[in-house]
Amino acid sequence: MRGKNLHVPRFRCLGAAFLLMLGTGKVLVPTVPLKNGAEMQRLALGLYNVPRDQVKAVVDAGLAAGLRHFDSASFYNNEVECGEALKSWMASGHDRSEIFVTTKVWTTDLVDPESACRSAEISIEELDIGPVDLVMVHWPMPSKHVEAYVALEKLVRSGKAKGLGISNYSPADYEELMKVATIEPLVNTFENNPLLYRKEWCDYFQEKGLIVQAYKPLQRGGPVLESPAVMDIAKKAGKTPAQVCLRWNLDKAQLGCLKTFQLQGSDITAFVLPVKCVEHI
Repeated sequence: MRGKNLHVPRFRCLGAAFLLMLGTGKVLVPTVPLKNGAEMQRLALGLYNVPRDQVKAVVDAGLAAGLRHFDSASFYNNEVECGEALKSWMASGHDRSEIFVTTKVWTTDLVDPESACRSAEISIEELDIGPVDLVMVHWPMPSKHVEAYVALEKLVRSGKAKGLGISNYSPADYEELMKVATIEPLVNTFENNPLLYRKEWCDYFQEKGLIVQAYKPLQRGGPVLESPAVMDIAKKAGKTPAQVCLRWNLDKAQLGCLKTFQLQGSDITAFVLPVKCVEHI
């Protein structure tokens, strides 16, 4: 197990708060096909900042609500607990093929290709659910990320990972990578929300055939939820500002990665924002 991550604060009531906000309804989440033939839910449950002793409650709540896509990373320092929660669920009669799990290699492990590869292998071992669905380079560190990504290609060839992805990559970073990479990334995840709309990035990567996944779609409860445009549309649609932001991201990007305590009780995939509203935000 990796050492305690001092950068991650502890929220003692996180699991309970998440359960309250999630409610008891089951969410029907559509999937999107990846280039390697896999299907990935359009909503991911992000495990950043979830204390180890809260992981099972959060994962169990997500599973009970119908979520099957889990976003983890070595930096989150809770992959052992995530794996244990998922294995417990599978032991109750579910199949590994029902879930999609992502891990990421943190910047401090990009010092050389061997360290990057070993970091991913440790994550895979800690999750302990067999081959991981996606391994990402967490940040495109200058002069490091390309060699790291190429090293991670070995995990796909050996069957330890089913695919590779990138995180926080700009179009220029991607073009630098593709001069050398032989296995195309399937997904790029970066911050995207109505107050930080990276339209050029979204258009570029979708044209390249990558799935665009947005993180911090609610700015972790930040100013976007109090944006006059968002609040006005939420009022007219009979939805919460958070639901409007999440629906907007599904329209502008292709996936949303939810912070665990931000998931709303009703199904954001069950309504559509009028085009004028989407463009107005």
